[in-house]
Amino acid sequence: MILLPRCWVLFGFGGLLALLAVAHPPLLWGAVAVDGMVAVLVLVDVLTLPTPRAFQVRRQHDHVLSLGARNRVEIVLEHTLAAPRYARLRDEPPPDMEWDTREFAVKLLPNHPTTVAYHLTPRYRGEARFEDIFLRVEGRLRLVAQTYRLPARERVPVYPNLLQMREYDLLRHRGLLRQMGFRQYRLRGIGSEFESLREYTPDDEFRKIDWNATARRGKLIVRDYQTERSQNILLLLDAGRNMLAEVEGMRKFDTVLNTALMLAYVAVQMDDKVGAMVFADEVDQFLPPQRGRAQVAHLTERLHAVQPRLVEPDYLYAVTYLARRWRKRSLMVFFTDLIDPDSSRMLLHAVGALRKQHLCVVVTVADPRLRAWSQQLPENPQMLYRRAISTQVLTDRFAAIRTLERMGVHAIDSAPETLVADLVNYYMQVKTRGGI
Repeated sequence: MILLPRCWVLFGFGGLLALLAVAHPPLLWGAVAVDGMVAVLVLVDVLTLPTPRAFQVRRQHDHVLSLGARNRVEIVLEHTLAAPRYARLRDEPPPDMEWDTREFAVKLLPNHPTTVAYHLTPRYRGEARFEDIFLRVEGRLRLVAQTYRLPARERVPVYPNLLQMREYDLLRHRGLLRQMGFRQYRLRGIGSEFESLREYTPDDEFRKIDWNATARRGKLIVRDYQTERSQNILLLLDAGRNMLAEVEGMRKFDTVLNTALMLAYVAVQMDDKVGAMVFADEVDQFLPPQRGRAQVAHLTERLHAVQPRLVEPDYLYAVTYLARRWRKRSLMVFFTDLIDPDSSRMLLHAVGALRKQHLCVVVTVADPRLRAWSQQLPENPQMLYRRAISTQVLTDRFAAIRTLERMGVHAIDSAPETLVADLVNYYMQVKTRGGI
């Protein structure tokens, strides 16, 4: 039981009368009367406090939480109170997550459930553990309060970001994909597979005119082409030591996993086949390309529990493994890092072997702090050392990227907030020009 400020004010008034009684002794009886009355009121207020059985609580959220996204969590409190009460409700979310608020001041009304909501942002995949919910209810006179621990323990899995797929669908149907950083591409009329004939318009290229159809119909007719379908996309995810580094509060591997699954989601909507391989010093997972939304669900289920390890990635072994199991021309999307010069050289050899048969793109997560540190004017030896190291890391990184580009391999080095948009835009650009 907790005595509230209103109660202490009343007791303080009685104490003040007791102090004044030193100069005026008759006031002592007034102090005793006030304190006695307050004690009776406190007792009455205690008797009006509800029992724990008067409350039932539950959380409402997605059956899995999305990594790196704001997940909405609702708390529904049901009760059997006969009169309004003031209360405070506090949830106990997993400590390794970020939240906007977890404590709420509420007014409990008779026959009316109370609902509050907040948002969680998981930073690691795995299993999230919620603890019980605490509720502090004030008495009718608001002199005392009682704290209740309501059973609400549960474990919820944390998956890669599934909410971004819902957002993509919503914005695509509304024609607002630019809000996610995606460019609009006109796919009709571009590609190499014939789709249909139609009348010429001033915006059409002359090379698309079908002269035979023009002669038959007596007016200019052009051919429309569609982008090739059922092409192969392979997502190659490096799960070695470099991917354990954190950028903006999230591991690089988790960032690229979110990005890879978003690309898979977009690709299957283009009727392409998507597969994945996860490797470090050995191959952890290999899923051959398949089409359909079921493949995205399959990839999510198989990859959500994969964790990077503190080992050196073996790029050549991964490429050799892949060459034995997949020979069809594909868009190979290599998710890795380019910090260490030795690892970069091995990566260059591996990508060089792949590009002979496949279209390759290397995707890395840029750390905005490195660029900021490299441009910062040093004010002390520590800042000078940090500037020198960040400049060297960026120099090695840019040298590796330039080497990839000279080999004919496209490189995407973007910060986490723009990585998904940059990769999807590149994929759509490749589709429009028939590059796979």
